[in-house]
Amino acid sequence: MIFGHGDDSYRYGNKIKMDFSSNLPGFVDLSALKTHLATRLDVIGSYPEPEARELEAMLADELGIPSHGIMVTAGATEAIYLIAQLYRGWASVIPQPTFTEYADACKMNGHVVSYYDNDDMEQLPEQRLYWLCNPNNPTGNVMLKALMNHVVRNHQQYIFVIDQSYEGYTMKAMLQPREMQDCHNLILVHSMTKNYCIPGLRLGYVTASPVIIDRLRALRQPWTVNALAIEAGKYLISNHVQVLPDKEAYIKEAARLHDELNALPGLMLMDTYTNFMLAYMEHGTASHLKQWLIDNYGILIRDASNFHGLDHHCFRVSAQRPQENDMLINALKEYIQNH
Repeated sequence: MIFGHGDDSYRYGNKIKMDFSSNLPGFVDLSALKTHLATRLDVIGSYPEPEARELEAMLADELGIPSHGIMVTAGATEAIYLIAQLYRGWASVIPQPTFTEYADACKMNGHVVSYYDNDDMEQLPEQRLYWLCNPNNPTGNVMLKALMNHVVRNHQQYIFVIDQSYEGYTMKAMLQPREMQDCHNLILVHSMTKNYCIPGLRLGYVTASPVIIDRLRALRQPWTVNALAIEAGKYLISNHVQVLPDKEAYIKEAARLHDELNALPGLMLMDTYTNFMLAYMEHGTASHLKQWLIDNYGILIRDASNFHGLDHHCFRVSAQRPQENDMLINALKEYIQNH
């Protein structure tokens, strides 16, 4: 893991009043989950299941797939590192810019890493993984479901790792595990952390063929998913809890924020189909802007300069509530006028 992920508010004490740096909305209501967990604190006095089989069965039933085709992990990140370990020494193609942990995990496990440059594709070995983030972080781009399905099914010689951690933050159609059970070259990564806005609990899962799931299980350490995370997952699934805001309205508000920022002089934003967006500033640097917003408004953004292929002019923000978005817009107007 490299330094510089979003939501680094811990670095700034109590200075942060509005956090636009994480891709999660900061205004969800987790009170029901907190109340439930308060009644289950006794679970911390015992070991959890070595593997979260009960939660896996519940998720499998929810998704309409066999329970041997799913594995719960400590966030999507554990899944990423286990997949890279399973295919140690293979080639990994990672189109950029995207989530940095794919490359970090692959390099740690001796992969030949390609950033999809035309001049190195011919030289890659046939034992090859393609890592695709969909929706993509940090750009907010979403690849068409029909295209993804076509590519996976017509390139059986490769393994495709498709990270759908932000599948709950777009109106675009996503690949569904129950529709892809016959694809033995596909690994889908999912994030309950993202879908339920519980990043502190670290909860995700992988869906794939039973053969791949069994091989991943053989690599993992026991008890990686803690007891409270398991309890949270079981509660959220069994009670069909919806913590995210109305998705259509939220994405519409994100589009408004995108258009307002894109209209500011000196700012250019990539098109996005999610709640987060990538911006390029013609003047100044993202690191300077980040510090200025903290010092003057208590606003935290994501300096995106450490994504491969991006530079010090790039930053990322995620939509929050309309009044908070308006404060960000006005703060950026002031910065641009005075710099």
